[in-house]
Amino acid sequence: MDYPFRKQDIYAGGILIVLALFVIVESWRMPREFLGFPAYAGPGLVTGLLGLGLLGMAVTLVVRAGRRPGARVSLSRADLRGYLSNPQTRRFGLVLLLCVAYLLSLGRGIPYYITTGAYLLITMAVFRAASWWVIALVSGLATIGLAVVFNKIFLVPLP
Repeated sequence: MDYPFRKQDIYAGGILIVLALFVIVESWRMPREFLGFPAYAGPGLVTGLLGLGLLGMAVTLVVRAGRRPGARVSLSRADLRGYLSNPQTRRFGLVLLLCVAYLLSLGRGIPYYITTGAYLLITMAVFRAASWWVIALVSGLATIGLAVVFNKIFLVPLP
């Protein structure tokens, strides 16, 4: 049985490992005692756990891909060019770029609802999730819902 995506899984897993390590490090740097809450209620806890989960899944992806038979894994220019020209890789890169841009824009003086609404709107529009009015409606409702849940129910102030 041939496994054509062995190399792509290893490359994508490597990228996700780097991203997960970045998330874990940045969540560790977040304030642990926020507004008098105990350390286990700090904003970095859930983010760190999500980073650990992503790291675990990325390592699993790399290990499973490494165990499968298939094409030899190498980092030649031709392989890298082929990987980067693959439409699935471009979509993955675009999602990664949108997520990083969103994360870096949070807490920079732009209100949360504008940043989140724009991120959802752009992401769904780029990937043509639905018609424009459905995308706008879902983006607006999701942004309002997230703001209400975090601010009113979990008492977590959003940037």
